[in-house]
Amino acid sequence: MNQEKSYAERLSKAQELVSQLHKSFPEQGKTNQASDVSTKHQEAYSKLRTRALKYIGIDRGRSFGQVKRILMRDLPEISEANSQLVDMVIQDLINDQYLDEYLCGRRIIKRHSGRAQKSKEYIRQLMYKQGISPAVIKDTVLEIDDDYQTAERYRLVKQAEWDISNPGRVMRHLAARGYSAGISRKIVQKWLDDVATK
Repeated sequence: MNQEKSYAERLSKAQELVSQLHKSFPEQGKTNQASDVSTKHQEAYSKLRTRALKYIGIDRGRSFGQVKRILMRDLPEISEANSQLVDMVIQDLINDQYLDEYLCGRRIIKRHSGRAQKSKEYIRQLMYKQGISPAVIKDTVLEIDDDYQTAERYRLVKQAEWDISNPGRVMRHLAARGYSAGISRKIVQKWLDDVATK
């Protein structure tokens, strides 16, 4: 019985804290454009924002494009009539730090490195397809080493699995990961030279 009472007290305190946090958001520096929305569109803005927050949940690492697709799919009657309102909602979520496209971009970089390494251009295209804004793509791609360095690290991780009798297959494998023919040739040549010296 004491455990149930203790749990209920902790839950009550947590709910009170969350309530206080929600009340404090509008007072934090006027980044939200909701006050600029006409009374006529306030209800639509509220519905869009609520749906976006439900989709985001606790994962801030969503992109502008991902949230926009969800709003267009789930609330077409509002979003098709006023796409500017959709953009405004998403921009407000970014300003209020509910969305972090840099986090989304860095996750893509991490997911496609190491044993899953891809070229810089390949990763850029993945970010674009994910709906990350061009400015964020431009910034995050700068964090990736040049293609020769990433391909060389990839070679060191994967070369034990490569078939020495079929270097053409390795070239195609690197090309499928977005590496240019020139870089693929250099990496394969370095691999063959290393094998020959052992």
